[in-house]
Amino acid sequence: MWSNLSMRICKTFAKQPFKLVGKKFCPSNLVRPCSYYEDLDLVPEEISAGAKGFATAVFLTIISLSFIWNIAPLLYLSVALLIAYITHGLLMRALPLRYAYERLTIEKYADLILNTMLLAVLAGSTFDAVFFVAKSDFPLVSNDFERILYRINNNEPPEKLLQDYAQKQPSTTLRKHIATLFAINDLNSAIELMKDSTQFEVRTAYDRFTLELDSRLALTIGVSTFMPIFLSLFLIVYGFASAPFILLTVPLHIAMLHVLKNQVLANKVELVG
Repeated sequence: MWSNLSMRICKTFAKQPFKLVGKKFCPSNLVRPCSYYEDLDLVPEEISAGAKGFATAVFLTIISLSFIWNIAPLLYLSVALLIAYITHGLLMRALPLRYAYERLTIEKYADLILNTMLLAVLAGSTFDAVFFVAKSDFPLVSNDFERILYRINNNEPPEKLLQDYAQKQPSTTLRKHIATLFAINDLNSAIELMKDSTQFEVRTAYDRFTLELDSRLALTIGVSTFMPIFLSLFLIVYGFASAPFILLTVPLHIAMLHVLKNQVLANKVELVG
């Protein structure tokens, strides 16, 4: 998976002096993903530092090639800056994008998960709620509940495990309502409460996703349309229009479109099923 590879790259390149820069310019959208993916053993400052370190290495490599081959240093400088900027952005967005994808995936099934837990709690116990969700084959959540079930079998308190899981949960619906499950005794009122709240959360998530999709489409159309024009004008102005390496702009543009498709427009979540 790209996010795992990007995190290994960040961990490798999170060295001084980039750690100081990464700590100073660390975006807040990395905090929750790093807390949720404990197995990666990364903090936001390391991701920020590693992304900047790797982007710098890419930039210096391309500049070095321009001096070694003695070919258009100014052009290579512009290309190096562009590629380093794109590389930095991809590394910084890899974990938040994975987190957002999993959040939307869980949101789709949040009402079913909560209703399953609710009925199990009212009919049995907290252990039953964890057991039924773990065996229900919900994407992502069932695997998490399998691990919680294992820890419960090792004499850890189920309520505390669920509370800890809810606090780090990417799904707003589960984070808000898992705690209320253990304070409900009446079946009818509980079902009405869960129905109203979870449906509202799903609609909110859907509206947010469609707004993000509009921005992604605008970005893709803008880059794919204007980038070739700007690049062509740049080559003409600096006298490289007849140079053989201008043919490299075609595969470069195709590669850029492929990156945009996979990183900006890719979505494997069906919010309404």
